[in-house]
This record gives sequence, C-alpha cells and structure tokens, in this order.
Amino acid sequence: MQKPLAFTPLAERRFWEKVDKSGDCWIWTASKNAKGYGQLSEWQQGKRIVRRAHRVAYELTYGAIPEMPGFHGACVLHRCDNPACVNPSHLFLGTNAENVKDMDSKGRRKVSVKLGSAHKNSVLTEDQVREIAHRHYEEGTTQLQLSREYAVAHSTINHIFTGRLWAHLGLSRKARQENL
Repeated sequence: MQKPLAFTPLAERRFWEKVDKSGDCWIWTASKNAKGYGQLSEWQQGKRIVRRAHRVAYELTYGAIPEMPGFHGACVLHRCDNPACVNPSHLFLGTNAENVKDMDSKGRRKVSVKLGSAHKNSVLTEDQVREIAHRHYEEGTTQLQLSREYAVAHSTINHIFTGRLWAHLGLSRKARQENL
C-alpha cells in the first residue's frame, strides 16, 4: 500500500498547474499512461513511485483513500468515464467489484479471452473435447489413453474434467453432477 500523500502547498499548486480546468472535465495535461490515465512520479524512500493523477486529485480534495482488499486500496472511479479527468466532483470511491460493474454497465471493459478452439493456443476442437468426454464417461477410456490418442498432455485431458479448460462446454464432473 502506498503511503498517503503528504503534499506541500508548493507541490499541490504544481499538481493543479498541470490541469486544464476549462471544461467540465478537468484534464491532466502532463504524462499519461497507455490507457490515457494521468500519471505522476514521486520518490519514497529512494524508490520512484508512479501514481495515477485522478487518485492524487481525490486525496488532495477528500483525504486519504481508505484501504480495501487488493493491492491499491479502494478504487477511484470516474462518473465521466474520461481517464484523463481529475475533477474531484467527477470522482468517487468504490470496490474493485464496483469498478468492474461500472465498466460493464457503460460498455468499457474489453474482454479479449477467446474460448475453446477460438483460443490461439487451442489444439483440440469442441467436437474432439465432446468426444473425449463421451469416451471417458461412457466408455471408460482412461485420461492417459485419451491424452496419447489426441497427442495432448495428460494435464490437458484432466483439466477438461476438472473444468479448468473447456468449462464453457459443461463437461466437467462438477457440471455434469449439477445437471443431473
């Protein structure tokens, strides 16, 4: 957890000098990360610490961000969905789950995980996985035999039955028991 800010009046003034307050959103004009969030560096105990500008703006206005489970305490969310905005009236606290729900409700979360044969590392097809499950459950073919026949690691076959892989097909032991 990062230490709460202890900005001097000069440092606070320099922070706000890097903000364009001409519109409703107050835009951070200095360094931004790849996702467009403002960022600034400071030194703590000989280490360079990078902070997101909207979190700093929140702390300067409302005080320390409370600790919550996770690596950075509470999330500071944007009402305006503008990552470069540091207007304190656009910022509010939430949990990581609330942040994800907020992103989903506004269509901002990019989910790029592809399932099954659409995944870039996939060796098997959906039909092969269904056949593997049928042969194991109905015919009693062992996982080791199946791994050799389909030229995949034994762990790959095992993960089909534990639900770690191909869970979207509902072929794991647990999924089958829930469907009985």
